[in-house]
Amino acid sequence: MVRIWGGPFIMGGGDEADEQPRRTVVVGTFEIDADEVTRAEYFLCVQAGICRAPATAGRDDASSRLPVSGVSWQDADDYCRWTKKRLPTEAEWERAARGTDGRLYPWGDAFDCARGNFGNYDGEGRCPRNPGRPVEVGGYGGEIHDLAGNVWEWVADWYDPRYYRHAPAANPKGPRRGERRVVRGGACCSMLGLPRASNRLSFPPEYRDDDLGFRCAR
Repeated sequence: MVRIWGGPFIMGGGDEADEQPRRTVVVGTFEIDADEVTRAEYFLCVQAGICRAPATAGRDDASSRLPVSGVSWQDADDYCRWTKKRLPTEAEWERAARGTDGRLYPWGDAFDCARGNFGNYDGEGRCPRNPGRPVEVGGYGGEIHDLAGNVWEWVADWYDPRYYRHAPAANPKGPRRGERRVVRGGACCSMLGLPRASNRLSFPPEYRDDDLGFRCAR
């Protein structure tokens, strides 16, 4: 895990209405997984009888370094709790991806196809090296890998498109209830916008997909 020291950072302010307004948020010190949870790691939880098998289960799950996918929000929450961790809040996830300088992407302000495994457009066409599927974790990024692309990542928060307008400035944890949960980071096969650090998407908590996984925090 990677330790993220507490303090202020710039959150929101991107291209979409649900990212407004751009504001300063303070989070406490926390740790976050350097990699997305792998199939092999998740398989141990399934073997222990705690986690449900993912929709993408395969024969090589016991040794696979691919990110686990095909898991619901509850599946992700069950795994993190089993490992004595938790899902990161939306604010924590963005702090890890954005740093303290308000950068647009985990690596800086300019979009770069070579910085992640994503299926978005770079202004001239599809990123040419994208394989069209998740790849093994750890291939992109610095201390914390794959914060842009590979698989979308569940976070702890319920989704409200207007939440930022009244969210607390310190350690926001999202609405108390809702119908959809937030996912972050973009994915290998996503055409729903560039994988900006502030970009928000949401799905019903029972939703499972081939490019939807998670990482844990504590």
